[in-house]
Amino acid sequence: MSKELAGRTALVTGASRGIGAAIARELADAGARVVVNYCTHPSLARAVVEDIRAAGGEAEAFGANVADPSQVQGLVAFAVSRFGGVDILVNNAGVHHHQPVEELTLEEWHRLMAVNLTAPFILSQYVLPYMRRQRWGRIINISSIDAFAGTSVEAHYGTSKAGIVGLTRALALETASQGITVNAVAPGSIETDMLAVHSEERRAALVAHIPVGRLGRPEDVAYVVRFLASPRAEWITGQVIHVNGGEGFF
Repeated sequence: MSKELAGRTALVTGASRGIGAAIARELADAGARVVVNYCTHPSLARAVVEDIRAAGGEAEAFGANVADPSQVQGLVAFAVSRFGGVDILVNNAGVHHHQPVEELTLEEWHRLMAVNLTAPFILSQYVLPYMRRQRWGRIINISSIDAFAGTSVEAHYGTSKAGIVGLTRALALETASQGITVNAVAPGSIETDMLAVHSEERRAALVAHIPVGRLGRPEDVAYVVRFLASPRAEWITGQVIHVNGGEGFF
């Protein structure tokens, strides 16, 4: 495939495994230099970096808890010092757990919002000056089917992912005239650690509701992110691309 992102730098949060790791590898395959952000799995992040380098790409791992604004600032500063800026930001890091709404504490609500919604806002604030200066940039936010279909015992998660859609559209309007596009990808049921906890019966029930007949793979999401990051997607902004095999018919 072509190196359509050669000379660009991508920062991918939560990129040590799952969807984030697949996105990091795919953007590197397109020629981008990639900062692989991680929080709690340094060895996995290093493995992603090693994979990228073995394939002839450039990548660096950097640990930062995106719920901490000071660490976010350090993450962006690292990308700037190592690669000269951030051309592509992929806000992928997220947390998720099941909790009935009446049992959900305010602290749990705030913790999830800090990672899933506030961090993409802060990261966008930090990278936009570089993008505005060069009049080119891509911000790609990872939302979820749960933002549209709703989900039981995950009110906080679904709300955070719906917020991502609002943030995406607002930023798209603010930046469209400066060569910057802002889009979101909303995955359906993807084979990641979030699904690994489910029983075989639960997984079979999920597949039964997917017209394509299988769970998604992280690469299914990564291919869409690669396109949205590319010059070919310059007339697409403020959109949500659903990657779900027909699940929910979105």
